[in-house]
Amino acid sequence: MEELVVMSGIISKAFSSCGISRPLFTNTLSIENRDFWRSVPQRIADAAIRTAEEEKGDFPFLPLSLYKDFLATGERKNYETPFFKKRKMLSDLVIAECIEDKGRFMARIEDGIWSLLSEPGWAIPAHNSYIRDTPQLTMPLIERPVLDLFACETGEILSLTGTLLQGRIDPILGRDIAYELERRILKPYLEDHFWWMGGCGKLNNWSPWCTQNILLSTLPLENLGSKERAAVVEKACGTLDLFLDEYADDGCCDEGAQYWHAAALALWGCLFILSDACGGAGADVFENPKVRAMASYIEKVHVGDDIYINYADCSPKAGKLGAREYLFGKAVNDPGLSAHALTDWKKHGCGEDDNNYNLFYKAVACLAAKEMEEESGNIAKTTKPEFSLFKKTGMAIYRKDGVVLGVKAGGNDDSHNHNDVGSITLYDGVKPLLIDIGVETYTKTTFSKDRYTLWPMQSAYHNTVNFPPFMQMDGSIYKATEVHFTPESAIMEMKEAYDRRAGVKTCRRSISFNGRTITVVDEARAEEKPVLSLMSVERPETGACCLSYPSFSISFNGNGGFQVEEIPITDKRLRKAWPEKICRTLVPFEERLVWTIHIGKEVSWKSGSQETEQ
Repeated sequence: MEELVVMSGIISKAFSSCGISRPLFTNTLSIENRDFWRSVPQRIADAAIRTAEEEKGDFPFLPLSLYKDFLATGERKNYETPFFKKRKMLSDLVIAECIEDKGRFMARIEDGIWSLLSEPGWAIPAHNSYIRDTPQLTMPLIERPVLDLFACETGEILSLTGTLLQGRIDPILGRDIAYELERRILKPYLEDHFWWMGGCGKLNNWSPWCTQNILLSTLPLENLGSKERAAVVEKACGTLDLFLDEYADDGCCDEGAQYWHAAALALWGCLFILSDACGGAGADVFENPKVRAMASYIEKVHVGDDIYINYADCSPKAGKLGAREYLFGKAVNDPGLSAHALTDWKKHGCGEDDNNYNLFYKAVACLAAKEMEEESGNIAKTTKPEFSLFKKTGMAIYRKDGVVLGVKAGGNDDSHNHNDVGSITLYDGVKPLLIDIGVETYTKTTFSKDRYTLWPMQSAYHNTVNFPPFMQMDGSIYKATEVHFTPESAIMEMKEAYDRRAGVKTCRRSISFNGRTITVVDEARAEEKPVLSLMSVERPETGACCLSYPSFSISFNGNGGFQVEEIPITDKRLRKAWPEKICRTLVPFEERLVWTIHIGKEVSWKSGSQETEQ
């Protein structure tokens, strides 16, 4: 294990001298606090009870054969679908019982607790290993629990269930929860070491996400001793400081907007819990420029509605905002973030998409519900910056006349990386013109040595230049150089991003942005002929020197020799963002290609089963 070296230590310093107790918000959320639960707005309360009433049937059983199915087939969803379903069922039932307090959900809640306690391991099969990126064990090793994302999250659900319903659930079941949390969460957290804790390579969203749920799993425990409580907080703060040290000063999440909810927003969750358990300490952390920049990132990459400029494994539909984002915005004094969260809250309620099984997130929504309901009647108008630059990731966002352009320079060593150096993403309003496809449903291959055999990860399926049969490669040496961004332009040399066998001497891209007209100049010399890839939802009509899409057109400085192919979208995860077919257009050229995008008037856009009118 590498030595843990914390450079800033701002989180450790903020909480090092405070007294640690059980988080105070758990007292507020106790079912005994009837004044609080009666204050939850009626539409939120009614929705929570309806959801719980719809949670019918037995809690799913997870046999060993289903656990082993992952190694046999590579499919994650077969085990994970019932795994997450039962956790959502329990969390929904707990919130409904707290709101209603009639006892009618208690038998099913106890069944849910029993079901989770009966699982031999809480880590999912895809994460069942002790060393990062090593083969998974065939089944859980009960004597040494794995602390992955979802073991920690299972601990959070059980901990808050026992805390909120203390005095309502069977006392023996309550003791069993405490015993299993100590055995499966507290002991391995303090005595073992997993990569996401720090000191074992690059960190990502696992660090704050796991840490948040470790804090929730342990700090509410009544029988947790003061030394253990302090040890948990000390270790948690150390991990969070390491995570913060690695994060870019400009606040960019190199995993994309979808993962921001598990990265920067989970950091907010950690700080909220720590501050609450320390009597309000740590306010200075929210004034830190990097933390404030981390909060503002999500607004800078926002296109409109639930659409975001995406890259890496991120989907363009990166989720609705809700109570946590609202509170994060308030904590760092970011009116744009808070207003965005209020807008989504007013339209969609709690705004849950991913992690809709997390009991803490549901509880926070109840904590903030009254205030948000009152504030949503007078949402402040905010504007997004016309130009946003994220130097470390090599990302820039341009806005003008309703057009949003994303330009990705950077390198091919990001977390959840796609080989996408030089790629651009373009929207007219929320209508996608040139797209980043995102990632298919996770399988064993997604995070294996064969990752880049999957087509969505390959540069040939991004809006950049390739040299067939050679494409860009993954790794820290494959990157853009000589990068220069201004509010109206972008220039980069991309030759270092490609497979060395292509013999690329230069691959320089220059972009000029003028709102509804965008000019790109690609200059490339290599042993293989360069080919531009263009990904779109709309299928173009081809002319001698142009591509005519229903919503925009692209003119070229010579005969294109275009090749247009349709790509069927059958994967369930991709279908959340895209229709049944998308298009890839290949444009071969000789050394220099000048192409100009002309954007027409806005029209309605339909993706999947949703439609947004502009």
